[in-house]
Amino acid sequence: MMSIKGAKICLVGIALSMMVVGCSNKGASNRHASHGGDSTYAANAYGAGEGDAFDGRNLTDSERELLAKRKFFFDFDRDDIKSYDQASLNAHANYLKNNHNKVIRIEGHTDEQGSREYNVGLGERRGNAVSRFLMSNGVSPSQINVVSYGAEKPEAMGSGEDAYRQNRRAIIVYEQ
Repeated sequence: MMSIKGAKICLVGIALSMMVVGCSNKGASNRHASHGGDSTYAANAYGAGEGDAFDGRNLTDSERELLAKRKFFFDFDRDDIKSYDQASLNAHANYLKNNHNKVIRIEGHTDEQGSREYNVGLGERRGNAVSRFLMSNGVSPSQINVVSYGAEKPEAMGSGEDAYRQNRRAIIVYEQ
């Protein structure tokens, strides 16, 4: 028969194990918060978030086209927004400002180069860069969630520059 002290130690061990397992693959999350223009990757930049809560009714074709872009690519070890992505991000900002009930999740991703900790931080900086851009254009912080997956969810498999380029991204997903 196990003593009370032994049972407490066992329960603490189980609780700690559950915490470690529960935290190991989630990446960093932060409430409140590309490589684009190249035809090789342009197709990958559109259609992300299909089946999400985006509602494109009452939009012009031009607005719909700008809002279709949901993936924004970054250079190696960088988190700055590309000038050619600003029109699409402005369209997302305008849509969110006019639809206060909509909430987005911005997912930050990296390639596999670097440690897990570094990549989670870099993915978060990329997500926050998109978040800051949207907020500076009038989007409420309450409409934005940022999560970093680091290198945990690659778009392209492989260890070459082509795969790395596709994996360095932030994705906008409409949650509601």
